Amino acid sequence: MLTQFDKLSDLSAKLSSLYANWAKQRGITLNELHFLYHIGRNGTSSPTAIGERWSLPKQTVTSICKQLDSKGYLQFITDEKDKRSKQIGLTEQGKMFIEPIISEITQIEWQTEQQYSPEKLTALLTEVEQLLNIFSHQLNQKRGDDNEYSN
Repeated sequence: MLTQFDKLSDLSAKLSSLYANWAKQRGITLNELHFLYHIGRNGTSSPTAIGERWSLPKQTVTSICKQLDSKGYLQFITDEKDKRSKQIGLTEQGKMFIEPIISEITQIEWQTEQQYSPEKLTALLTEVEQLLNIFSHQLNQKRGDDNEYSN
């Protein structure tokens, strides 16, 4: 018998699958979409920040960097605070590639929100965030740590 959390996990997986299929139609993987979207929205970023935001292992981040660099989409900038570290930004070619994709997905998300109801979506997100905070607390309590969920 499925639990409520099984259903929640299924819905989360379906949402990821929708984004993955949409990305595939544009010639990129879901991880590449996350990576390029993050930099396209937030500007230069560290590989660690991208990996943490999208729950990507370090080796996956490294692999995606190599793939996107070989396509000419990325530039690597020495971090002014830590000369050993690199920040990742988009090249002009990378911007030309990802900006229309970000614009398109943002428009689709906005249309979906309007059709569903902005108020209902806000309420749903508030409820899900509260649920995640409780779940995070329960998980962390079991291991002696108590950090709130943050996305």
